[in-house]
Amino acid sequence: MWSFGENPSSATDAGIHTYDSRLADYSPATQAAEMVRLRQYRNELAALEPPPGATAHERVDYLLIRANLEGDWWARTVLRGLQRNPSLYEGECSNGIFSIVKRKYATDEVRVRSAIARLRACPLVLAQGRANLTQPVREFAQIASEDIRDGDSLYTTTLDEIARDTSPATRSDLAVAQEIALKALHAYRSWLDAHMNGFAAGGFAVGRKQYDWYLRRVLLLPFDSAQVAEIGRLELARDRALETWEASRDAHEPPASPPPAFASKEAFLAYYERSLQRLISFINSHEIVDIPPYIGPFHIVEVPKALAATYPGGFMNPPQMFSSDSQGFYFVPDFSSANQSFFVAQARQSVLPLLGHEGIPGHFMQFTYAYHNPDFVRHVQGDGVFAEGWAFYGEEMLMREGLYEDDPGARKQVIHLMRHRATRIGVDVGLATGAMTLPQAIAYFEKNAGIDEETARGEATRFAMGPGQAIDYLVGKTQIEILLGLLADREGAGFSLRHFHDQLLSYGTVPYSTIRYEWLGDDSWLRPSLQPLAPQEF
Repeated sequence: MWSFGENPSSATDAGIHTYDSRLADYSPATQAAEMVRLRQYRNELAALEPPPGATAHERVDYLLIRANLEGDWWARTVLRGLQRNPSLYEGECSNGIFSIVKRKYATDEVRVRSAIARLRACPLVLAQGRANLTQPVREFAQIASEDIRDGDSLYTTTLDEIARDTSPATRSDLAVAQEIALKALHAYRSWLDAHMNGFAAGGFAVGRKQYDWYLRRVLLLPFDSAQVAEIGRLELARDRALETWEASRDAHEPPASPPPAFASKEAFLAYYERSLQRLISFINSHEIVDIPPYIGPFHIVEVPKALAATYPGGFMNPPQMFSSDSQGFYFVPDFSSANQSFFVAQARQSVLPLLGHEGIPGHFMQFTYAYHNPDFVRHVQGDGVFAEGWAFYGEEMLMREGLYEDDPGARKQVIHLMRHRATRIGVDVGLATGAMTLPQAIAYFEKNAGIDEETARGEATRFAMGPGQAIDYLVGKTQIEILLGLLADREGAGFSLRHFHDQLLSYGTVPYSTIRYEWLGDDSWLRPSLQPLAPQEF
């Protein structure tokens, strides 16, 4: 639980509310102490190396803990966000508030009091940012400045709405804290803007050697950067062909029905609910995966007025890692023509792929499975390749199973998003290895993903901040498809797609390399990660 104490906003998200009145401490003294603690954990783990007779499960638990320690070390010493990324600091302020307001885990009075404490902590976080940012990247600073420019509603409208029925004293204290936080945020933005031209442009590539190390040791992938890039290139070519075939099919079929129109918001939300029930019915009738009996309700609700300006594309709230509240929420965005978000435009064609990705059988159901895993290491483990790979795999899998047979808009959306995720790989590998500049990455994104310049710029810049995340979707989906083929070959006529999916989800949110090892007794995907078995010396 040490990491939650050092990352209070993440603790709130996970359902741990011990630290709700705090933000992270980025002071040099605290960061040095955290590195000392990290080294202590590293040395303890090195002494716990699994003996030759250890079970596969024990060896995997060891590797997962090792990957988490090395990932923390890599972020601190290679990415060096504290020294290079101004958005880290303003993001700590916004994430601290958002983690409190997005789920009603306590009374409004309690939550607003926690928000007040975090608002008051915001100036110190930003002051630490100014002191720590010795090598700020200009492109990262531009994103931070824009985030602050567009973010006042989170601190004002959002909190005012939640505080409406709190005590007069609390509302008064909130007003003072809001002024303190916004003054500090606007001053931080002014400081960034004033120094923007002096910040170095580019220079965010970690290099091929470091990127390959991250893929192997942290993500436990069997692929290096060249192989990951090839997965993206091959999939992109396939997706362009699928688009062409789909367009040809549509040209020879009756025109698709226009998207439904709604007389009221209530009718709009009811349509979402009906679509979710249709999706669940299809999953059950086609025996695709067991929806566990302990799964909570997945609510379809309108984006709260307080959050509409800040989150125009909507968002999903999964169940929390350490909470008995099993509910999930999909907050539906404003789908009017005024909302030009890329992902909203995709969802206007059909809501089913979005519900499948975010809800059932996607993220909501997958996290529900994971948070019921009795093994503590598997319960708390997070792996983007598994989570995003599973949700992305489900999009095409449901299409192939026939869910969208009478819905050309949904098929078109699924294929376009396949193309989008394939393009992300080229951008991520190119930026991380230094093969692409940011302008080149944005142009590549626009051309190959078929998205607008603003969306391409935003995604590419954030991928430059955190290399390795953008590959999660397609690499994870590819690994699932390989596992599916291996299991189908092994089991022959006895193979069951439902059993395959159930078993896959039973391992928790872990790298697929470890699942192949535990399930099939095949360590071929893990071998690149095993030399040396001991954690990196740091």
